[in-house]
Amino acid sequence: MIGKFDNIKIQGMSAAVPEYVEHNMNFANVIGKRRTKKQIKITGVEQRHISGRHQRTSDLCYAAALPLLEKLQWKRKDIKVLLFITQGPNYLHPSTAFFLHKRLGLEKDCLVYDMNLGCSSFNVGVHTAAALLQSCSLHDKALLLIGDTAGRIRNPETSLKPDDIAHDMLFGSAGAAIAIEKVENHPLYFMNMSDGNGYDAIIGYKGRPSQMNGAAVFSFAINDVSDGVINFRKKYNISEDLIDYYIFHQAQDLILDNIIDSCNIPAEKELRSLRHYGNTSGTSVPVTVCANREQIQKKKTSKLLLCGFGVGLSWGCIYTEIDTANILPVIETNEHYDDDKKPARGLHDKNILVLCADTEIGEWLSRFDNDKSAMVILAGKNADKLNQIQSDLFMDSDSFVMETLTKETIHRALEHCLEKELMLDGIVIPAEISAELLSYLSHELVHGYGKELASIIVLESVSSKSELEILKQRLELKLKGTGFRESERCVRVNGIIYAEDEIDIVQIIKDGQQWVSLFLERECPEKMKKPIYICQLQQFLLTDKSRYITETAIAFNN
Repeated sequence: MIGKFDNIKIQGMSAAVPEYVEHNMNFANVIGKRRTKKQIKITGVEQRHISGRHQRTSDLCYAAALPLLEKLQWKRKDIKVLLFITQGPNYLHPSTAFFLHKRLGLEKDCLVYDMNLGCSSFNVGVHTAAALLQSCSLHDKALLLIGDTAGRIRNPETSLKPDDIAHDMLFGSAGAAIAIEKVENHPLYFMNMSDGNGYDAIIGYKGRPSQMNGAAVFSFAINDVSDGVINFRKKYNISEDLIDYYIFHQAQDLILDNIIDSCNIPAEKELRSLRHYGNTSGTSVPVTVCANREQIQKKKTSKLLLCGFGVGLSWGCIYTEIDTANILPVIETNEHYDDDKKPARGLHDKNILVLCADTEIGEWLSRFDNDKSAMVILAGKNADKLNQIQSDLFMDSDSFVMETLTKETIHRALEHCLEKELMLDGIVIPAEISAELLSYLSHELVHGYGKELASIIVLESVSSKSELEILKQRLELKLKGTGFRESERCVRVNGIIYAEDEIDIVQIIKDGQQWVSLFLERECPEKMKKPIYICQLQQFLLTDKSRYITETAIAFNN
């Protein structure tokens, strides 16, 4: 499809990326310096902005939209169309566009919906918004939001393989907002093409990494996309002196070099953002515009030929003139909205009290359980440390100070939870505790709470692996008889033991940045996974799956 609108103007653009930057040379520790340098040379990507574990595409688009609306001084009532294009919506239904409609405070007189598209999102989105505005009044407006969190901090519970890392080194996350208005006497030219025969050249299945046929995609880009640009220019007699800048989807340097060579495009006219932002999927065209705003703003208005291409297979162009004053700089943000999120992980609906949460292993357990959607109650000596942990957790949490483990302090801790109406499902104790206190704690859980299937887990350590068996026997004796049973009600008391010289504690703080950085720095994935295995074992003992396990000491010695 190729055509022209005589009454559509792109009034402005903005883009937002996550604050966290991942430098590709850091991966040299994992895949080797030679392979890393070769990857950077081919793709042109030196660093990328990647999303934390709780930042979604809608967050980035919202962060991009607000300053653009403020810059243009648009009234919400004049926005008649809101399109959200992404491959990562918040929900299966409804369209995430409705959620963004609410957050942005738009009026009811507005058409909103999502589109599922990748690297050609910009040209398809502009074309679609422009077509919808044709049935609207003069000066009605459309807000086009495009985004993808193609670059994300990895879950530390998944393995990092060299081929996966090479794939990750290409992609970044971003969101963009494009303001479009129906005006008089302002042309916008468009072209959009599709080839369903290549539907599986770039394909992703739910729960699995995307797969790409590199050879097919490369051939498509340097042939179909190049021919499309040439034919588009020829159709509308767009000579070289009528184009100030070309901006293509930022696939990678090797592909872009071949396209500009095939189309005889002057190198100084073709702008890129790959070096600092990577391939940001459908957002890469507006990201590149915003990243090069100082260059583009040398003129008050600029004629741009903008081209997206990729998944589908699909490709297309937009040619128009824009006011450069309304191109905003790229925003870096940690924006994330959590009120609509529904926890759906391993400890959902569990209330877990972590004693000694201000210790290294205690902090690790607290963060892990909270990330698994548990309501964590932190207890420890250091109030400042507890507050720091609590403020950084994703799910709701609570904390209080208790100096030592005694019957009195344990009683106060349980009373605190009762006052807050937090019915405990489990208590985690990453410290040595006497059999007497364990018996007292299990008795209080049953009689104070009437709680069925509550769990008490003790974690103890020795300095070396050779001492594990002795500790295991000692802990089993301590646990014996501490589990309290009355009718069908049961408090399970179990232990986990580990050797300190066999574990490397690495905290996951909120978005996982520290875990990734230390992984790259130390190149020690196996050791860094050991605390995760301990936490997973603790998680199992906290859930109803372990209802028949009690008074057992489990040794972690791998």
